[in-house]
Amino acid sequence: MAKYVKKPVEVEAITFDELMRIGAENADTVVDGMPVKFMYNGYVIRQCDSNSYTIPTLEGDFLMTKDDMLITGVNGEIYPCKKEIFEKTYEKCIEKSIV
Repeated sequence: MAKYVKKPVEVEAITFDELMRIGAENADTVVDGMPVKFMYNGYVIRQCDSNSYTIPTLEGDFLMTKDDMLITGVNGEIYPCKKEIFEKTYEKCIEKSIV
């Protein structure tokens, strides 16, 4: 059996709270500070209940909760990931300043 190492790939990710802020700015309906339905990166995000949203992924719909990060992959696909796993898998990029 061969072993493999994941290639270093830069992804974008946001927290549940950041997604709520973006959603509230773009949704037609916001209830108790939570957007009901909105577009994010070309995908329709729908509120499931007061603690979760339905995220359309390449593998079908998944729930995103307050304990998740929302990742945008290399091809623009989105998917939720538990913060604990995210923190073990990814590290923040150091932004280069332009002089």
